[in-house]
Amino acid sequence: MERCSSGRLSLVAACALFGAFSFFLSVEAQAQSKASSESSTVQMSQGEDKAQAADNLQGQKPLADFSQLRHDFGEIVRGQKVSFAFEFKNAGTGVLQIRSIHSSCGCLNTKVEPKDFFAPGEKGKLSFEFDSSHFSGSVLRTVTVDTNQVRNSAVTLTFSAQVREEIRSTPSLLGVGEVLPEYNKSWLINLPTALRATGSEKEVLPDSAVKAGVPNSALKQMVESVDVKPIHVTSSHASILAEILAPQSRGKDYQLKVSFQGALPIGPLREKVTVWNTSRHLKELIVPIVGEVVGHVKQSAKYIEFGVVTRSEDVKRTITFTSDRKDFKVESVTAELRRTDALEGVAIADLLKYSTIRGENATQVNFELRFPAALAAANQPINASGLFLVRTNDPDYKEVRVPFFGVLRQGEKR
Repeated sequence: MERCSSGRLSLVAACALFGAFSFFLSVEAQAQSKASSESSTVQMSQGEDKAQAADNLQGQKPLADFSQLRHDFGEIVRGQKVSFAFEFKNAGTGVLQIRSIHSSCGCLNTKVEPKDFFAPGEKGKLSFEFDSSHFSGSVLRTVTVDTNQVRNSAVTLTFSAQVREEIRSTPSLLGVGEVLPEYNKSWLINLPTALRATGSEKEVLPDSAVKAGVPNSALKQMVESVDVKPIHVTSSHASILAEILAPQSRGKDYQLKVSFQGALPIGPLREKVTVWNTSRHLKELIVPIVGEVVGHVKQSAKYIEFGVVTRSEDVKRTITFTSDRKDFKVESVTAELRRTDALEGVAIADLLKYSTIRGENATQVNFELRFPAALAAANQPINASGLFLVRTNDPDYKEVRVPFFGVLRQGEKR
């Protein structure tokens, strides 16, 4: 203030202006502080759970105290759905939050009741249902509960069971390896059975049985029979036939005969045979069939990688097509280029070259990637990719698509 008493008008005005500005900043700061306080109060009053969760920041600590961490179902029957509830209490001083639940497999359905937030002293339970349809023998699974407690926020719950089977397939999965489309062969699968499970609950037919076209007579047996036995079988593909064979003598098992007849599509084989039976809990026994359907033509490589191609050196690659048919031949080869700005206007014939050499039961196809003479000088490498289309006279391999990749680079190859 002493500097403001110098008598100069301009200095007095500046001092007055400075004083007014300081007062404005003070008032604005008070207003913002009040607004922030009111905003915090509004936000914390938007929900009781959020308010309680904020209280934990004041030193209050929640604690999830489970009455038990492990449960054993004992012996159950495959196909049964069993449930259990782990009970817990918030034994801490803060609000307990169940943030998430993670199970070790998709065979579990979990639920927290009656809510996700629990005040000190409140009790809750974590319920889960286990579907044993895809299990046999000893089963051990875990459920991880993520909470907001300060230490050991993740609580692991464990359950176990011994799953008994009323009916099963031996082997449980039919692996056929590589087969030709018109492959004709049969496999036998044993179907051991055991004592039928008992229970007071009403038996329910799966909806899939009706959709699969299981006859009414078989549907009736599925719920009225006192013994466990296979009574009907369906297949997921018309070229895969299946039938049930009765035991050859007393004490022997039923058998499932699976036959390939007709044409199967080339590619991975992922089919199944379903054995409809009179067990109490697993009336739909699924036997997966896996393998690879291959045609008469085989190729030495599925794709071509040219690597780096320069102006001074072209790159050649070869794929050999073989067949057990003497009249097999490659009829033509063409190419499709993935167009980019750098390759715009470049003719495929200037970039790619291919030729064939036919031998006995085999044809060698030579592929070549070249640096086009018409390509403008480029400081950066240029990617060249696309498809070679190899057409043959084999009905299952009319057009073989061979992806290719390469890089065009100026200068010497590195």
